[in-house]
Amino acid sequence: MIFVNTELIQRAVAGLQKSREEFQALLEQAELGDLSAQYDLAMKYADGDGVDRDMAQAAHWFAQAAEQDDMRAVEALGRCYQLGEGVERDEKRAVELFQRCVDEDYAPGQCSLGLCYENGSGVDQDPVRAAELYQLSADQGYAPAQCNLAVCYLNAIGVARDDSRAAELLRQSAEQEFPRGISLLGCCYRDGRGVEPDPAKAAELFRRAAEKRYIPALCDLGLCYESGSGVDEDPAKAVECYTQSAEEGYAPAQCNLGYCYLASIGVEQDDAKAAEWIARSAEQEYPRALRLMGCLYQDGRGVEKDLAKASDYYRQAAEQNYLPALCDLGLCYENGEGVEQDQKQGAALYRRAGEQGYAPAQCNLGFCLLNGIGVEKDPEEAVEWLKKAAQQEYPRAISILGDCLGEGTGLEKNAVMSAACYQRAADMDYVPAQCALGLCYEMGDGVEKDEKQAVAWYTRAAEQGYAPAQCNLAVCHLNGIGVEKDPAKAVEWLEKAVERNFARAMDILGDCCRNGTGMERDEARAVALYRQAADKGYAMAICDLGLCYEMGSGVEKDEKKAVELYRQAAQMGYPGAQCNLGYCCLEGVGTVKRPEEAVEWFRRSAEQGYPRAQSLLGSCLRDGLGTAVNSEEAVKWFQRAAEQGYPPAQCSLGLAYENGDGVEQDPPRATELYRQAGEQGYAPGQCNLAVCYLNGFGVPEDGKQAVEWLKRAAAQEFGRALNILGDCYRRGVGVDRDPQRAVAYYQRAAAAGYVSAFCSLGYCHEVGEGVPENKVRAVEYYTRGAQAGDETAQCNLGYCYLEGIGAKRDPSRGVSWLHKAAKQGSLRALCLLGGCYRDGTGVMKDEKKCVEYLTRSAEQGYAPAQCNLGLCYEQGTGVAMDTARAVEWYTKAAQAGDSAAQCNLGYCCLEGIGTAKDPVRAVAWFQRAAEQGSVRAMNLLADCYRDGVGTAPDRAKAEELYQRAARNGSQEAAESLKKLHAAKVESRQTKKSLFKRLFGG
Repeated sequence: MIFVNTELIQRAVAGLQKSREEFQALLEQAELGDLSAQYDLAMKYADGDGVDRDMAQAAHWFAQAAEQDDMRAVEALGRCYQLGEGVERDEKRAVELFQRCVDEDYAPGQCSLGLCYENGSGVDQDPVRAAELYQLSADQGYAPAQCNLAVCYLNAIGVARDDSRAAELLRQSAEQEFPRGISLLGCCYRDGRGVEPDPAKAAELFRRAAEKRYIPALCDLGLCYESGSGVDEDPAKAVECYTQSAEEGYAPAQCNLGYCYLASIGVEQDDAKAAEWIARSAEQEYPRALRLMGCLYQDGRGVEKDLAKASDYYRQAAEQNYLPALCDLGLCYENGEGVEQDQKQGAALYRRAGEQGYAPAQCNLGFCLLNGIGVEKDPEEAVEWLKKAAQQEYPRAISILGDCLGEGTGLEKNAVMSAACYQRAADMDYVPAQCALGLCYEMGDGVEKDEKQAVAWYTRAAEQGYAPAQCNLAVCHLNGIGVEKDPAKAVEWLEKAVERNFARAMDILGDCCRNGTGMERDEARAVALYRQAADKGYAMAICDLGLCYEMGSGVEKDEKKAVELYRQAAQMGYPGAQCNLGYCCLEGVGTVKRPEEAVEWFRRSAEQGYPRAQSLLGSCLRDGLGTAVNSEEAVKWFQRAAEQGYPPAQCSLGLAYENGDGVEQDPPRATELYRQAGEQGYAPGQCNLAVCYLNGFGVPEDGKQAVEWLKRAAAQEFGRALNILGDCYRRGVGVDRDPQRAVAYYQRAAAAGYVSAFCSLGYCHEVGEGVPENKVRAVEYYTRGAQAGDETAQCNLGYCYLEGIGAKRDPSRGVSWLHKAAKQGSLRALCLLGGCYRDGTGVMKDEKKCVEYLTRSAEQGYAPAQCNLGLCYEQGTGVAMDTARAVEWYTKAAQAGDSAAQCNLGYCCLEGIGTAKDPVRAVAWFQRAAEQGSVRAMNLLADCYRDGVGTAPDRAKAEELYQRAARNGSQEAAESLKKLHAAKVESRQTKKSLFKRLFGG
């Protein structure tokens, strides 16, 4: 049911009737020439009071009254001509009319003419004359003039800026209840201009002006409610004020209302309504609205995304010198969004806005100067602009200054001040600075290292949706930095960063997918993520995608494609890709082998501090791959990589110290480096350290420690460690002897692709250790090892063919394998080849070649070759006889523990061959040789004991030695033993005959 208040309706009708009656009375008086009635009638037509609004009639009656010199009518008619209301617009005619008023000292006319001079309307613009006219009018107490003159003082228009004078004039205007004066006085109290800041007073003044239906004041009051300035914050009340003002067509209020709908301030977010209100404001060319329309078209909010339209709106606002729009337009030109890219123009626009004090533009210009975007690089000037923006507390500029301080760009490097800048910007809730500050705490850069604090800052930024912080936080969860390791949590944060198209997060999430970290393994998705990041130009992802193609992980294996991707990322300067590309060139992966190019890429990567490249470059320099051998420089690069904790480099550097290669030999330092690598789980380092313990190199000899390190490496299926561990079990070094277990380790080593293990297995089958003797199987294993390039297997296989062990005797084939082994530096193969050339086994007999091969082996310390070479010199085989030289080689071999050489040297000492006779010394060498099982030495030593040469006679010892030699197959010992027994019997019979002769038995 609707209730109608008939009394109110009756009152309204009565009021309307009264207005019409008054109008009719005025019309009659005006037509009779009544001056006052003519002016009042004009106002009735202008206001639509008692009659339909009709500006033509209003202008007519103003003109009638003006002819009678009614200054009120003259000034009003001037405004009609000025605005083109009721008459054709004629600004010059308006000025003439206003001048009539001035000549009559009419305050409103003085004020109106002042406005013409201020705006250049109908006259040349003259701010000084405008202020003079405002002053004349204000001196008469005319409130609008007082207000206008105050604006001149506030903005230095025709007068020097004087905020106090402005506030006083506004106070005078407000005392007359002039709404604009009241509102502007509120602005002074809000902004603290000419008066002490008083938000509450400001809000009260805005309210007073708003109650007088002053539309701008309604907007200002809305801003008070929006920000809680001088009143309790009330977004809904703000929207109410903006709406009332906006519906009256006030452009700033329309813009503010649109922004409320855009940002969900006091109303539900509604991009379409936001666009509608902002567009209405923009139609009035309100610069902030024009700029916001640009933002809407740029982001596609409430309107269809259109970068060209966006840039056009920015341009319209920039033409009004609206500084944010100047900056936005600069960004369009910098990035080529909506306009043809022109970075010089972009920088020029930033400079224009920056010179007028707009902090974001100052910051953007600083960034351009830092990076040479549209301008020449000038870090020092960049810093000056950044400082200007920072002085206005612009957080991005403060944060970038932190970058400059951290990197020493444009000013002296200072990690502490850098962190302080990040802290300052972070406290202003600038999320990139929060992330950067987190990194400072994570790394201990400029602040005391505090990983928990790092996580706190990353979290704060991450929760605000900042993708780099989300990614950093994920890395912390992945690696247990400042938090417990939680791969699943890490994946959650990475997914969030990926949603924001952050390439690094895509790459790391790809790693998680590929490795099954924090999620199910998914190589196909890994490839998709790498590709997505690669499409964004993220070099690390391009490299990772290359690795997928190289390994056939998640995609069909394509080494050529891998090389293409590595090259793409390498040319972007990514050290990981440069290193991978170098490796492909070195090994011929997906491309032809090009060691020289490999070294180039390794060097580029190494100079960026990439440890793997430093290590590989060191290896090339050490081994002369793609470059001249330079052991000293190799050590330098190994050192650099080792200092970064890179285990392969620590191991390689250890080897350099072990061998004295490029650095002075230092066994303890070598073992220390092996230990560093080993403790990081690097199997070659663990294995090398074990060998040091086995041989007492740089550490006390300790078989048990050796076995412990070997087991750690073997747990990683490291072939060499498995093989050496097999040797330990076969020989009982550091563990109880266990040939069967030794064989098991050799088998694991072989399965791991360690070719020397085939040789070890061959030996076990040849001699029947840990497995039943099977010489045919031994040859099979030797063959596998030999074909894979193992020099020991090649040598053993050659020997088997020489001797017919496990295979049909084939000396030529044997010699062929020995040559292959010798080419790889096998000293035993060289020695055996010497024997072949001496005896003409498998080759044409050539005693000179025999000596050549034996010499090569002997000079490298191979004792059997030294012994054989000594024999050549003793007998004049392939060389001129030189018994003294023979003794020299026998001595070297004997001291190295070669039993044949010990025996030969003993014989030379016994007989005075190449040295003075020395039976005592001879006996000593015979004893050492005999202890090692030399049958010849046993025989010769037995002779010495039998005959008392070099030692006291001892037939019992002689007999024992002959027996040992005989048991080892010596026919000579058996004969000597018979003679010794016969002599013993003859001695007894002689003694018995003598007894009979003496005693007559």
